[in-house]
Amino acid sequence: MVKSFLALEQAADLFGVYCRAKGLAESTLQTYSYALARLQAYLQDQARGPSLPSRDDLRAFISHMLAAGLSRQTIRVRMRAVRAFCGFLVREELVDESPMRGVEIPRVPATMPEVLSVGEIQRLLRAARNGSWYGTRNHALLCMFLDTGLRLSELIALDLSDVDVARAVIRVRNGKGSKERCVYAGQTLARALRQWIEVRPYAQADAALFLTRTGKRLDKRNVARIVERVTQRAGIGGKRVHPHLLRHTYATHFIMNGGDPFSLQRILGHSDIKTTMIYVNLAGVGLREAHAKASPVDRLPSA
Repeated sequence: MVKSFLALEQAADLFGVYCRAKGLAESTLQTYSYALARLQAYLQDQARGPSLPSRDDLRAFISHMLAAGLSRQTIRVRMRAVRAFCGFLVREELVDESPMRGVEIPRVPATMPEVLSVGEIQRLLRAARNGSWYGTRNHALLCMFLDTGLRLSELIALDLSDVDVARAVIRVRNGKGSKERCVYAGQTLARALRQWIEVRPYAQADAALFLTRTGKRLDKRNVARIVERVTQRAGIGGKRVHPHLLRHTYATHFIMNGGDPFSLQRILGHSDIKTTMIYVNLAGVGLREAHAKASPVDRLPSA
């Protein structure tokens, strides 16, 4: 039940202020804003008026998006934004009960992410190095993805001061939900970072770790193009290699090499272990093998 005559547009503006005050990522703010704008446009088309949406309005909005041919994944993204907005309405006591309560969001069929094989990883890393300073940069950049599982947004936000090569520690300040964490570099990544820092131009102490030829911080498009070009040079066909696929590759091989999902959850910055468990299934780690490796009774000196 609505307790306020506040219009949807006004409530959405207040929600935006609230989200910015919480320090949510700009990409999240844009997603929320676009989803609420689409909801508002739909309600206007239905001559619904400016008031806050009801449960029936939201169900009709989902039906409208399905009929328009939008993918279930797109609908889920939009409705998660609407759910966050409705939670805000409840917290601010603008409604007695969330309009999303009892509204079912269409499920997305589970699909396993594609990953690179060991051979493809080797070819990719070899192809990155071409004897130039930017080849050294590209090699370090790809090693960073494949040895830490960083998100693209996290990698491009790294500053030189975030990397302690001597201790092999990398501070991730721009994690999802503005959470900070530390990840660790293996010997190969640490060596690649040392080599990059040695030849890196524009050596300001507080500057971005990965730079363009003109000394600017790499952006998402720069990195996507680097990955695409190196993939072509490596001759990897049949797969669309992109930064998030490299994150999937890291996580899957971490589990295959004996890593545990709870450590992986912390490394990847997942808030829910269910997300991390996808990689356990993808890696094909069986319960029989896990039990044989970790049986408490079998590990006793005598039983």
